[in-house]
Formats: sequence, C-alpha cells, structure tokens
Amino acid sequence: MKGVIFDFNGTMFQDSHLHEKAWFYMVKKYSPKAISDEDIFVHIHGRTNSEILTYFISGDLTNEEIKRMSFEKEAYYRELCLENKDELKLTKGLIGVLNHLKKSEMPMTIATATVKENVEFYFDVFHLGQWFDFDKVTFDDGSFPGKPAPDIFIIASEKLGLRPEECVVIEDAFSGLTAAKKAGAGKIIAIDPFGKNRALFEEKQLADGGILTDFTSFFEVIAGHSV
Repeated sequence: MKGVIFDFNGTMFQDSHLHEKAWFYMVKKYSPKAISDEDIFVHIHGRTNSEILTYFISGDLTNEEIKRMSFEKEAYYRELCLENKDELKLTKGLIGVLNHLKKSEMPMTIATATVKENVEFYFDVFHLGQWFDFDKVTFDDGSFPGKPAPDIFIIASEKLGLRPEECVVIEDAFSGLTAAKKAGAGKIIAIDPFGKNRALFEEKQLADGGILTDFTSFFEVIAGHSV
C-alpha cells in the first residue's frame, strides 16, 4: 500500500459515547422519536449531521435549520469532551503508529464525517499537525454525500495523490467500512475496541485487512503489505 487513510471518531479517538450523548440530547429536544441500538449503529455513527438530523427530526428541515442544529450539537459535543479531559487521548498504540508512518514518509490523511470546527478542535487538542496536513483532511463540508457513499475516501486518496486501491483505510463504523469498500480501497482494516461489531463486520466481509481492538497490533495485522 502507498498511503493510509484514517477515520477519526471511534477510530483515532474513542469518543463514540460522547457523540451518542450529544445526539440523544438533540433528538430528545427536537423530536418525539426514540433512538434504538440499530439507529446508533446504522443511522448515527459515520453519518453526516445533515443525514442524522433529517432522519431523526424532519426531512423538511431547511439548510439554515440544519446548520443551526448541527452547530448546537457539535458545540455541546465539544463541551462534553472538555468535561471529560481524562478521555482526551488518542487510541492506544496510535501515537507509535503515526510516528512510524511519518518516519517512513508514508502519505497519510484523515477522512471524517465530522465538521470543520471539530477537526480544528482535534488539531488543537491532539496536536495532529505533527503528523497530518490540515488541508489534506477530508471532512463534512456539504459538498459530497456522506458515508456509506464512497466519495469521502475517493476525495481523501486524491488529496494524497493516490487511487483508493493504493490506500489502506482504517474505520470503526458500518457506514464507513461500507464506504471504503464501495470506493475500492486496497485494504480495509476495522477497529472494534469493545468487541461489539466483529461478528457483523466479518459476516458482511467489510474488513479484508483484519479487525483491531486498538493500534498496538496494527503492524502485525498489515504484515505482508508494503506499509
């Protein structure tokens, strides 16, 4: 493989529960709907805010309403992050992986369904600039369909000057893994920190590169590939 594309939320940073808490708050405030476990798995993780808001609240929301609610949700999410500073750390083993890839001059970037304000927050909190070029990060700017559409990984690979089939993608969400498969990623690695989704990922054949618990075994999993 010639490049590495990381998802961020739930992959590089174990914050899924914080996003879930923020979405429970938003749906309770603006909708009579309840969020099921299947909704969390299929309709929240890896999805864009626009898709989540229209699914749970209303398909008739205006662009301005979506923008306002998205801003509210993400502001609350960042508050939750700062209230839980002991959890503000990259996934176990990831720093070592990033240092190795940088030393090896491996092209790498981030492809995330989150918004620019959150990416800026992550660059500040986690000092991501030591490994990544902000301008090469692909995030939800409203210009392309969200996961499970393949666009985000096609765009991310283009920013590295590569084709999707030349890249390893690391993802935690069903929609993200599906997007990577649709994009034709050369190798797809799933991360499943709590062992909740391994069976489904294997059943759907979404992680041909293996399934990680964290990044301590990253290089063992990709052994035999030119990363």
